[in-house]
Amino acid sequence: MPWCDTCDRLVADDELVEGTCPTCSTELAEPERRPVTLRFRLLIVATAIYLIWRFVQGVQWLTHHA
Repeated sequence: MPWCDTCDRLVADDELVEGTCPTCSTELAEPERRPVTLRFRLLIVATAIYLIWRFVQGVQWLTHHA
């Protein structure tokens, strides 16, 4: 959703009037997309490794107790 700095509010896509704010008629640009940070990617990889390891431990426990 675009942000209007003049009105200090979010403007829904269906409220836009030819790319301008319906209240103050300021030209609005699309918000910039932020790239995924390295810290987030490392968190996802670490979580996947942990879950795989816990799965392996569960399979080992089942084979030992079965």
